[in-house]
Amino acid sequence: MTTPEPPPLYDYAHSRAVLIGGWDYDHLPPVASATRNSLDRMAELLQSPLCGWPRPSGSPADRLQVLRNPRRRNNLPDDLMRWFEDAADLALIYFVGHGRLYGDELCLALAESPLSGSAQKTTGLRFSDIREALEESEAVTKVVILDCCFSGQATLPRNTLSAPAITELTHCSGAITLAATDAYRTAWFEPDSAGGYPQTHFTRYLVDAIEAGAAGHPHGVSLETAFAAASAALVRDGKPRPTQSVRHHAGRFVIAGGPARHRPLPGRPDVAPGEAAAGSGPAHQDADELFRAALALEMDWDTTAADLPRIQSMYRSAAEAGHPEAMTRLGMILEGRAQERVKGTRHGDAVTPDLDGALHWYTRAARLGSSHGAYFLGLFHEDHLGKWPEALVWYREAARDERNWAARKALAGLEDRMARGLGPLAHAGDFGKTGISAHQQEQQSQQDGESVVFSMRANEQGALVTRILAGDAGPDVVATVQANFQRWLRDVWGGDQNLAMAFCVQALAEACGGLRGEWGTLSPKDQSGLVWFFSLLCLPTRDSVDGDAAAFRDQVRDAGRRLQDLARTANTLRGQP
Repeated sequence: MTTPEPPPLYDYAHSRAVLIGGWDYDHLPPVASATRNSLDRMAELLQSPLCGWPRPSGSPADRLQVLRNPRRRNNLPDDLMRWFEDAADLALIYFVGHGRLYGDELCLALAESPLSGSAQKTTGLRFSDIREALEESEAVTKVVILDCCFSGQATLPRNTLSAPAITELTHCSGAITLAATDAYRTAWFEPDSAGGYPQTHFTRYLVDAIEAGAAGHPHGVSLETAFAAASAALVRDGKPRPTQSVRHHAGRFVIAGGPARHRPLPGRPDVAPGEAAAGSGPAHQDADELFRAALALEMDWDTTAADLPRIQSMYRSAAEAGHPEAMTRLGMILEGRAQERVKGTRHGDAVTPDLDGALHWYTRAARLGSSHGAYFLGLFHEDHLGKWPEALVWYREAARDERNWAARKALAGLEDRMARGLGPLAHAGDFGKTGISAHQQEQQSQQDGESVVFSMRANEQGALVTRILAGDAGPDVVATVQANFQRWLRDVWGGDQNLAMAFCVQALAEACGGLRGEWGTLSPKDQSGLVWFFSLLCLPTRDSVDGDAAAFRDQVRDAGRRLQDLARTANTLRGQP
């Protein structure tokens, strides 16, 4: 006997899917194999028994179109209009590659897209092109998946698909946009040097979540369930948090049916190193299903504080059955870290933590081999107990999992702070001071009273700012510096200071060790002052901001100074001592 094929999930004769990927760029940095593999993997998912799309034949009539490395925009907007005009059931578009911003316009970069300038809009595919094509479509459900930098622009209210009037006129059940990151952050990918089957992070985690969800749910996995699981895993692993916008009931759309019968792609094992299940058999399967259900509920956007006791109870049952990741999530709730997602509070605010319970479950998870449990155990030792040597032990253990970028950054940050005699992280209060010697504390207190004379690379603006810091500048020099700054805002950032500062914050925080490195030792006021000073001194562009931030950091360190010293000088300079 042969196993009958499952019934189709959609009416493919009245649906369309368009997948676009770019990786071979003329002017932009290459993204190596990750983008190509992600495009292949998304196409493979849609054509697998989980989704059941017919394999394309290369004909313009194909219901699934896969576009590899399109050179430029040309007639692509017209093609999208034509492809989606007869889609009455599902209209789906996926893009993976470079994303660029021109003003507040999201441009999906194609092969000939330039580094900067208005030609980004004429060579690349604008998100407005996609939006217009889908607005004209009468598809019941519209799905956009963007895996590129600044893709969160597509989830902002002004870009929401299907205005209410159009939604009702077309009887549309909804529209959903899934984006790899927020409006002003970059998306991440695995370099070729990682080996194996490198992919972009968002696509990999999303497809993993769809395949795993379909395997565990015989009635299929919805987009909102898959996105919630992928989002939780990305944040857990220290990668950018994805964003979404949903209209009406599109989040409930079943993207894949179960049980999963996918075949592994070449070079990509079904179970990654370090992720082998802790046990097997019915008991473990029950614990895993309970963990996944609790995670989906925790990440659901409709979840409220009233659901937290139920979520905690589900995690506890799975943890007591031996599930390491459930132990970690339970520890996060007991410590108070999970309340931000559910209750809308910051970590530590209006929460009565059970620190003994959190330490117990983190420790059990770490000893069972969970890299995430080891990571949070390291955080606990650093933030609550001030035991930096113990934190290093657990960060190093967690960092053995090469995909645990959060652990690797925490390890690098703590090692750097200890080597350079820096204090604890700002959010840790007095915790961590035991990690600094008395001599280092005395040396730091002496430096706090010293003036900082900072010399940036030779350029007009840097020279003028240095004169101001040295007290060797009159009103005319100050006026010139301010005029240069305003001209920079206008010419480079279109007058949008918030956009400029968003780029500067991201670049400077990353260059200075992130939240677990020296950047994390600064108060919000000092961070703000440092970003203001960096932008005033360097006048960075979109393309130079990362390099400028690294040069800025190096010059501060070469001068033997701390960021905090310079931040205080900057705040004095701008009248906020």
